[in-house]
Amino acid sequence: MAAGWITAVAPYLPEIVRLARPIFTRTPPQIDLGQQRRLDVIDAQIGELQDAASQNADSIAKLAVDMQKTIEVLQLGAERLERRLVLSNRLAVAATTAAGLAFALAAYALAR
Repeated sequence: MAAGWITAVAPYLPEIVRLARPIFTRTPPQIDLGQQRRLDVIDAQIGELQDAASQNADSIAKLAVDMQKTIEVLQLGAERLERRLVLSNRLAVAATTAAGLAFALAAYALAR
C-alpha cells in the first residue's frame, strides 16, 4: 500500500521542491537603524537557514530521483518474478498431469 503511494508521489517531488524554494529566499523589511546589530545577526541566521534549506532541497531532489530509479527496478523485478511464477505453475500442472497419467497406466497394467 505504501509502495503505491510512493510510486504516485515520487515523480512530483522535484517539482514540489522547486516550488517551495522561493519561500525561503524572501528578505524581511528593515525596521529601524537602532537594531542594526540585531538585524545583522538575524540576517546571518536567515542566510544559514536558506543555505540549509537549499541543501536539503537538493538532497531531497536527489533522493527522489534515486527512489524513482529504485521503484522502477523493483517493478521490473516483480514483473520477472511474476513471469517465473506463471511458468512454475504451468510446469506444476504438466507434472501433475503426467503423474496422474502414469498412475492410471500403472493401475491399468496391474489390473491386467
